[in-house]
Amino acid sequence: GHEAGRSRTKFSAAQLQELERSFRQQRYIGAGEKRRLAALLNLSQSQIKTWFQNRRMKFKRQTQDAR
Repeated sequence: GHEAGRSRTKFSAAQLQELERSFRQQRYIGAGEKRRLAALLNLSQSQIKTWFQNRRMKFKRQTQDAR
């Protein structure tokens, strides 16, 4: 395929740790929490949103595999 302008974000261990912690508390992120995480982790809100979408898909795959 062809690259549409932006490359893949490489999250740091600290960023992932905080994202995972937030995900454990709530699988769907609200606007306020998204803003907070974006500011805290120096990422864009769309990066946070996409991470949560991908993380939910991963979670879904894991729970389906377990059955």
